[in-house]
Amino acid sequence: MLRALTLLITILLLHSPLKAAEADLKVQLTALPGESLNQHKIKFADLKGKVVIVDFWATWCEPCKEALPHYMEFYKKYKSKGLVFIAVNEDDDSKARDTYLKQAAYPFPVFADPGKKMLESFGIVAIPTVFIFDRKLKPVTMIRGFDAKKAQAIEKTIQELINTK
Repeated sequence: MLRALTLLITILLLHSPLKAAEADLKVQLTALPGESLNQHKIKFADLKGKVVIVDFWATWCEPCKEALPHYMEFYKKYKSKGLVFIAVNEDDDSKARDTYLKQAAYPFPVFADPGKKMLESFGIVAIPTVFIFDRKLKPVTMIRGFDAKKAQAIEKTIQELINTK
């Protein structure tokens, strides 16, 4: 039921404005959700002075799976310039998640979200949802859903933040 409701909300929000309302940006990135599920380890201290993207996704979410290869390209392209990408998986079925992750060799850390604590603290109403933080870990934008226009907006924001010291 929760999955169907989340999918419906995701579909409805796919055409939402690109920039989040100011109220949506009252989140704080103060910790990582735990240990990385893949071989890419990161500590919260590693985020200092970096542009950080936090993506909330699940394996049952088709727009999420469509977005991840784009994010992988952004990560590869901008990692050396200070981009950190963190994928936060919201699957309830850890077996499906782990099977998917074995097939998808993401070059960035993927975390589980035990008890959906991070999802809740960020006020996520639909996935995929991406938050972009500047080098001071201040939230700059939040984008729900995924399509080509949103991918372009994300890359433009990355470029702007990477070029700001």
